[in-house]
Amino acid sequence: MTNRRDFIRKTATITSLLALPASWPTTLLAQQQLPRRPIPGTDESLPVIGLGNSTAFRKSDVSGSTALIKLLHEKGGAYVDCSGDSRFVVANVVNSLDIGNDIFLGTYFSSEDEREMRKNIQRLLDITGKKQLDLVHSYPEFAEPNWNMFREWKEENLTKYIGVARYNKIYYDTMIKMMEDGTVDVLQVNYSPLETDADQRVLPMALDKGVAVTINRPFINGEFFSRVRGHELPAWAVEFDCESWAQFSLKYILSHPAVTCVVTETANPKHALDNIGAGFGRLPDEKTRQRMVQYLKSL
Repeated sequence: MTNRRDFIRKTATITSLLALPASWPTTLLAQQQLPRRPIPGTDESLPVIGLGNSTAFRKSDVSGSTALIKLLHEKGGAYVDCSGDSRFVVANVVNSLDIGNDIFLGTYFSSEDEREMRKNIQRLLDITGKKQLDLVHSYPEFAEPNWNMFREWKEENLTKYIGVARYNKIYYDTMIKMMEDGTVDVLQVNYSPLETDADQRVLPMALDKGVAVTINRPFINGEFFSRVRGHELPAWAVEFDCESWAQFSLKYILSHPAVTCVVTETANPKHALDNIGAGFGRLPDEKTRQRMVQYLKSL
């Protein structure tokens, strides 16, 4: 397991890699491409901010979905995470924008009917023009008993990566067990300055096992904003180039050395741009991370 000394060292490395001058204007930052982090054990990488299953996707809002995905792509983003019919909305938008090879699509499968799941995989491939899906993942309660099936899909080149995803600590033991087996490529888990439980065992395990980590619930489905509503950012947030409360949470998450990408859910392009901004500039060090958590608890 990673000890505190290794954690601080790796956090410092990530911070230095993404560091930019504090005086760098926001308008100039907006012209840059999102930094990327490697997918462990591969020669591929992911931009540090992605899009989750937005209400625009779920409501089949083509114009809204197009605006979000186009913005993400223009800023150098790639990861889009979606499930159910939302994935076909995303696939069609990606096809219309002719960016199939640029978008990293993570999508869930959890049906008892493998034939139907295979049909949906092929449908996604046909729409996007991809030769294989980027990431197929599922929930621990379905993934664990069906893991051999997911392995077969990977061996057949239906998908490049397989993973497991959840947003509640009651599933952490199963996630850890699956990572110990050594076949999980990507783990998605909840983590934020108000939900730090994954920091105890799950994230250190992913770091040790070389598992890529995507983070969900960076704002705890809006609970984070309820906590900070009516409060100004602390003056010391400028020390890590933080310009909004959303960036406060996202920069905390990105400062963890196990994290590859944070998945954000919004249907508002303005909010999406603010989220993307968290990928630029300096990140908090270990001492500041602790200060951030304590500050939020005091509100």
